[in-house]
Amino acid sequence: MHIGEALQRAGLISSDSLKKALEEQERSHNRLGDIVLSMGFTTAEKMAPVLAQYFQIPYLKLKDVYKDIKSEVIDIVPIELARRFSCIPVECNEKTLTVAMFDPLNLQAIDTLRIKTGYKIQVVISSENDISEAIEYCYMSMGRMTQDIESFLDLESETETLSEKELEGKQFEASDQPVVKYVKSMIIQAVTSRASDIHLQPKEDKPELRFRIDSVLYTIAPPPKAMVPAITTRIKILAGLDIAERRLPQDGRFKVKVGKTEVDLRVSSFPTIYGESMVLRILDTSQPLMGIEKLGLYPDDLEKFRKIITQSYGLVLVTGPTGSGKTTTLYTTLNEIKSSEKNIITLEDPVEYRLGFIQQSQVNTQIGFDFAKGLRSILRQDPDVIMVGEIRDHETAEIAMHAALTGHLVFSTLHTNDAAGASTRLTKMGIEPFLLTSSLLAVIAQRLIRTVCPHCVEKHKMDKEVLNMLPFKIDLTHFVRGRGCPKCMNSGYMGRQGIYELLVPNEDIRRSILARHSSEEIRAKAQKAGMKTLRQIGLEKLKEGVTTPEEILRVTQETEDQ
Repeated sequence: MHIGEALQRAGLISSDSLKKALEEQERSHNRLGDIVLSMGFTTAEKMAPVLAQYFQIPYLKLKDVYKDIKSEVIDIVPIELARRFSCIPVECNEKTLTVAMFDPLNLQAIDTLRIKTGYKIQVVISSENDISEAIEYCYMSMGRMTQDIESFLDLESETETLSEKELEGKQFEASDQPVVKYVKSMIIQAVTSRASDIHLQPKEDKPELRFRIDSVLYTIAPPPKAMVPAITTRIKILAGLDIAERRLPQDGRFKVKVGKTEVDLRVSSFPTIYGESMVLRILDTSQPLMGIEKLGLYPDDLEKFRKIITQSYGLVLVTGPTGSGKTTTLYTTLNEIKSSEKNIITLEDPVEYRLGFIQQSQVNTQIGFDFAKGLRSILRQDPDVIMVGEIRDHETAEIAMHAALTGHLVFSTLHTNDAAGASTRLTKMGIEPFLLTSSLLAVIAQRLIRTVCPHCVEKHKMDKEVLNMLPFKIDLTHFVRGRGCPKCMNSGYMGRQGIYELLVPNEDIRRSILARHSSEEIRAKAQKAGMKTLRQIGLEKLKEGVTTPEEILRVTQETEDQ
């Protein structure tokens, strides 16, 4: 029996579909199974059991068992090979390694695995989706971390496990292999989960481990309490911190490679009554800066912004709360205007991404090198473009204004809720309105909204309950949301996207700033001039099926007058 007949007998394809597939095979000389899949006649999940029966190879429903595969079995095959050949080891005895694959005829994969591992390879068939999911879980998920924890409970012998009381009395060292493996697994899991921060915090009863993913903290299974001091010490060693100092806050950083990705981790230790709280900020430095057109600005605003940043002098402010992507926007903007003819200097706290095309400097308040002092020195370096990490006080704001008026293009950030609030915030810092109106080119306010998970997206009717919840009017009968799945940690969201409001002062707005009008009045005039607010942009994203009403409410101000 040919494979096509087997698929037809199993009811996966019709006779007409088989005929079309055979005609395509005669033309392309590709394998029939690949052709059937590429033409969409069936799915890999349905095909896998039929292939197993046809080749008389065992079929393994990997989804039901992969969480039980031991880490020592997984470690036999490097992750690079597992991904390259879409395979995963599931069992091992003295001489034979059982490997789950979708394609049992991939002799190159089987030979490579045999040579690299030194084992005889026995193949079982599983679906491609199950294999991909198993690779993600077994190599990089909390399953690995849980197994590393279990190795702590088996320190004395292979058969005798320590009790919880004995475990608490055990002294762990940062150089212990299980500690080293745990820290590595924790970082790998955080990176593959798209986390921006790792929080390891000691508590009275047991520690707390959380990952911040798409701006929301998720609780992860923590390590044993007795293990935490050794983990903390290991992280401090990697970050170059003083392991003997536990009474004062410390900051450091280190780099790791996760696969081919280089990740920069910024470490902060903070003393609490129960021990040191550790927060690791994850920065993926291997990712190239995106083009300014990919930030998410609407076409009209993008065109205006591009004209503004080509000016030879003036002040451009980016506003928003911590973690809203302000630094990424500024770096992307600097990348857009970089040139061998321009001297670009930044003053940051801290330097998050290291860029080769600009001069970057980091403030150090412990030695008196703050934003104001650094900015004065930068002006003596003959700059064309200056980026100040944040305007925090009157002195820094005033120097930035004067720099913008004396032939420098200045970029900076400010903590305000919206674009209209930037001018009132600066005047409250003591900046004279005439300085502001003379120097300010534009203000961008931004937020990051979570986008609906593509793996569990579904249409949802816009019922009365949702409509009553919204403090704004919207003409929609349906919107999309995520049901929640393992890939999005059951949140219904995966990834984030920027929304922006761009305020470009006109004469009317400048008069309002000079008259010290409120931010509400300035916003009203900006809207009259064509500015779209954060909420209006958010509603556009809702209509496009990017996000949900709840997410728009979470990130935008309810006081906005729509």
